[in-house]
Amino acid sequence: MKNNFDKCFNLLLVDEGGYTNDPSDSGGATNLGITIGDYRKYIKADATPADVKTLTVAQAKAIYKARYWDTLGCDNLPYGVDNACFNYGVLAGIGRPKADLKRFADIKDPNKLIDAICDEMSQFLNNLAERRPKDKKFQKGWNNRVVRLRKNSHAMTQDKVSGPVAGTLTGTALLAILWQHVVNHPYISVAATVAVAGSVWALVHYIRNQK
Repeated sequence: MKNNFDKCFNLLLVDEGGYTNDPSDSGGATNLGITIGDYRKYIKADATPADVKTLTVAQAKAIYKARYWDTLGCDNLPYGVDNACFNYGVLAGIGRPKADLKRFADIKDPNKLIDAICDEMSQFLNNLAERRPKDKKFQKGWNNRVVRLRKNSHAMTQDKVSGPVAGTLTGTALLAILWQHVVNHPYISVAATVAVAGSVWALVHYIRNQK
């Protein structure tokens, strides 16, 4: 099973930032994107804004993993799509990316699915800012967030290629070294390297054809 949570979590922290307690923000006191409501639900029932200020990255990470990443089944989503759904779920609630995955179930290309989700996210946030004047000041930041999310998510779709290839290349080097020491013949080492390199080319060719 792939593991892309750490990368997506680190990108999320860039969007969410540190502690805030903006009266215009309906979430109230928030730190690392965790609202006082979530803090009270998962850490301390009678938490105050001062408690929220003490939230650690490890505590936030555990909440995001259980409440958002795992609930959305992100480990089973393609690279990049997981990032888009996770980030959207944190900002707007997990119901929206869940609904998008069903609505766009016929889109098999991860990049096209990322665009569909980000377009939906942008439309929702802009409509929200128009309906609720108090959110208008957040609109520019929200739109910038969607731009970053789209770009980062598209970049992640290449991980399904780079991950297997990097692993195979490492295996190639180790196999060559093993043959060199066991058989002690340089030509056998070269033959092993060439053989596994061929499998790398076949793997890349196969994955590209799956897009």
